[in-house]
Amino acid sequence: MRIIYLFILTFILFPLSADDHKVKPGGEVGEFHYIKAKNPLAIVAATDKFIASDCGQKWQAKSRGLVLMQLDGSGMSHFFYSGFDDYESMNEAIQLTSSCAAGLEFVQAIGDASHGEYYFNRIGELSLQKGDWTKDSVFLKYDLFVDPMKRGDYAKAWSSLVESQDTPGSSGLVTHVTGNGRVSHFAFNGGPSIPELMSGSEDTFSSKEFLEFAAEVDEYRTVVNVMMVTPVKAWVKE
Repeated sequence: MRIIYLFILTFILFPLSADDHKVKPGGEVGEFHYIKAKNPLAIVAATDKFIASDCGQKWQAKSRGLVLMQLDGSGMSHFFYSGFDDYESMNEAIQLTSSCAAGLEFVQAIGDASHGEYYFNRIGELSLQKGDWTKDSVFLKYDLFVDPMKRGDYAKAWSSLVESQDTPGSSGLVTHVTGNGRVSHFAFNGGPSIPELMSGSEDTFSSKEFLEFAAEVDEYRTVVNVMMVTPVKAWVKE
């Protein structure tokens, strides 16, 4: 299923600096809800219904936006991402959805339209970013486990690599706060199309800087899985 509303995505995050080649702090926290859908159309319809409710409008006022992403290369089919300025806003939004009828009905509807035994979620922080991911139409997502004692070193090495590359889209590093026993981070690269994303990735992997990066982080970083991510629909404040 492809219901692409990419023009909406440009309003989800705060505007970035014009210097898109620099890696900067992301300044955002979020929830990632992974599902294996049985009925994707019902999932979109249930989300539309929730967002249109009074409770959904109040939830939306606390958030930066809600995005449904499709996954390829994973046992899960989709994930919802909801972004917030800080943990206070996240806490207020969670309290809203867990105490209103529309929020509970939404959770039930998503459960009915997906395989509940496969559901899992994580809370993460957009630690670092280059460019504006909301302008991209496809992503490569790298699930990683980084030795806890070396996570600062990894962030520095990743930043140096990303800044050295002239890629067609955005890049980011998300640090998991919960659900991080198997995967502590994910890194992503975005692009305007699959051919451009793949071409940019191939250029990076064949570069001298990537070889140096791989040698530096090999002993303390494991790539758990690589997925392709496609935005399906976004729900943002008007």
